[in-house]
Amino acid sequence: MCLLGVTWIGPVGAFINLFTPIAAAYVSMRFGLKSGIVIVVVTSLLLLQLANFYTLGAYIGIFGTGSLLLPFFLRLRRDWDISILYAAIGSTIVTVLMFLVVVSVSGVNLQALIGQMIQAEVDQAMQIYRDAGISQTQLQEMQVIMDGMAGFITRSFYGLYLASIFVVQASCLFLLQRLKGSWYEIVGTPFARWQLPPRLIWCLIVAGFLWLMPVEVVSVIGLNVLVVLLPFYFLQGMAVVSSFLQKKPYPPLVKGLIYLLSIIFNPLPIIITCVGVFDLWIDFRRPRQKNI
Repeated sequence: MCLLGVTWIGPVGAFINLFTPIAAAYVSMRFGLKSGIVIVVVTSLLLLQLANFYTLGAYIGIFGTGSLLLPFFLRLRRDWDISILYAAIGSTIVTVLMFLVVVSVSGVNLQALIGQMIQAEVDQAMQIYRDAGISQTQLQEMQVIMDGMAGFITRSFYGLYLASIFVVQASCLFLLQRLKGSWYEIVGTPFARWQLPPRLIWCLIVAGFLWLMPVEVVSVIGLNVLVVLLPFYFLQGMAVVSSFLQKKPYPPLVKGLIYLLSIIFNPLPIIITCVGVFDLWIDFRRPRQKNI
């Protein structure tokens, strides 16, 4: 199962996880919501036997709920970006309710619960490195890196969680688009012309200033807002890239390679995010007149 990928095969599982909701989402698009619910329930029961409670909660909150809500709104012919937004909101509400239930039943402080989850992931990652036979010096260096990452994740947990929900829903939509054939239709603005609301840039600017404030609480709020918003501007940057590639007679394989490198090859994701931010003022997709 995709969701167990991180536990069994390490970091590669983070990419495999993006395929987790596609089965329920595709069946829901083809055959309706009830069919998708069956897949989510069966998957949840299997996870209950194979994994711990945190994994089950992550599946329901990040993958399961969205895999039902996204096709539900798409079948109602809502635009694809609005459907992603509604699915993400629904997933967030379900996650909040699950956290409240766990906290009220166990009596554990919410922040302490989050710290336990993050520490468990750090310990698991370090165990993978130990099993790989890494030297003691390298293990100490990795421990420092992992502790730094754990600190960052703890400060930005809420933003990262929301961002992960949006990323999963966007990836699911991409796969649904590729698999649609003539079975269903996805409506909305073509991706190459898609843009965020112009006023959203002010939220990004304010969040940046808050992050730089010397007050810890204010800085954490700004950081979390940035973590949520920046993936949206990366997506807008990818829309600019898509618009550019549509004008070029490159083979599909070359275009696919460009998209892949844009996502994984550092520092291209940072550059593309900047393109998405400055697209508001520069409008990279506007036709340019050539001087003769």
